[in-house]
Amino acid sequence: MTPLHVRLTVVVASVLITALGLSSVATYVAFSMYLRERLDGALRDTPIVFANRPAGDGGRGPGPRVAPYVHIIDPDGSVRLVQAGRDAAGHEFTADLPAVLPTVARSDVSGGPAVFFDARSRESAGPRLRVKVSMDSKGEILVLALPRTENESLLRRLAWVEACVATAALLLAAATSFWGLRRRLTPLRRLADAVESLSPDDLTARVQVPVDRTSREVNELATVTNALLLRVHDAFTQEQDSQERLRRFVADASHELRTPIAAVSAYAQLFELGAKDRPADLARSMAGIQREAARMRDLAEELLVLATAEEAPASGSRVADLAEVVGQAVEAALAVDPRWPVTVALGPQVGSAAAEPDQLRRVLDNLLANVRTHTPPGTAAQVEARRDGAEVVIAVADDGPGLTAGERAQMFDRFWRLDRSRSRTAGGSGLGLSIVATIVASSAGRVAASETPGGGLTVTLTLPAAAA
Repeated sequence: MTPLHVRLTVVVASVLITALGLSSVATYVAFSMYLRERLDGALRDTPIVFANRPAGDGGRGPGPRVAPYVHIIDPDGSVRLVQAGRDAAGHEFTADLPAVLPTVARSDVSGGPAVFFDARSRESAGPRLRVKVSMDSKGEILVLALPRTENESLLRRLAWVEACVATAALLLAAATSFWGLRRRLTPLRRLADAVESLSPDDLTARVQVPVDRTSREVNELATVTNALLLRVHDAFTQEQDSQERLRRFVADASHELRTPIAAVSAYAQLFELGAKDRPADLARSMAGIQREAARMRDLAEELLVLATAEEAPASGSRVADLAEVVGQAVEAALAVDPRWPVTVALGPQVGSAAAEPDQLRRVLDNLLANVRTHTPPGTAAQVEARRDGAEVVIAVADDGPGLTAGERAQMFDRFWRLDRSRSRTAGGSGLGLSIVATIVASSAGRVAASETPGGGLTVTLTLPAAAA
């Protein structure tokens, strides 16, 4: 592909050729008209006395070196006088006039009406002429003609000068444009080379353009390019993180489903091995299959809830009354197992949150279920709700054993459980807190875990307050 500076040079040269051509033509035409008017003026001012020079003078008399051709016609149409003209070289000439001369008004005034036109000489090597036709009041026609040799010589010289000047200007402009554009586009070419040299394996690389050797536009382009590379790197990193989370999610889901599937398969084999004929073994097999099927159902439902919460966009169209939702969650928790006492603390004018009431209820149910699962009976919990400017804050705190800082940083990850063996004897599927974090995020909120003063765990939810 033709380099950019070459194409720009061609464009500049084309524009310059057009401009010079138009300028030269206009100058030539204007100068030609000026010379023609000057020659017409000379014909107007030519004294008749010059036309009456003695015959056989041969150009040696006192008259001017250039003499006009004179042709006088009487009113009756007879030619009274025909006198050859003389050019600058001293050669005589006669005008080749048309058979019918142009009509002109009669006038005895000097510089009166006249008709001017171009004609040729009768002589083969004679000059081209400028002819003037006038008529006096008596009807006598006077025809004068002067050679155009000097005018044509000046016009040829002007055309030659214009051609030389235009060629020199074109060459100079083309060379200057080529050199200047190439120099100004060198940083751009260097930037393109730098971008082309970037490796897809290293998205952290950036283009470097020396500030003192580039134009402002190239610097802006380099800055925009680096910003684009940064966005590409961020997007690629996010995609990698998403793929990694998906991989871990699939691996963890497969791991979680492997145990109940293996248990169902074992109970089915036990049934085939004769448990169907032994009532006690049959009942144990059926109970085990139902139990493991319930575990798989719960896991599938939790995965569905998690996926639905992730896909649901944040919306402020639903309003959750905090006093109502918190009261229902605490009442349900006490009904499930009163061995874990729960109290409520509502701040003044706590109002409502911009969240789905059912989803917020699920969040509180999961947090209180987490207290019952991971703390001993008798552990007290408190649910506090208060207004904080344009947000509402809900804190679920317990005085149980709590978690370390590292454990608190992981507790909202999918399938994370405090039980390192991944056994379900110490808890559920490991998705409860992930569901909490996902629902809160889908409501444009935040969730955080901290240590309860005096010991224990506090989970704080921050949600946008509903518009009054």
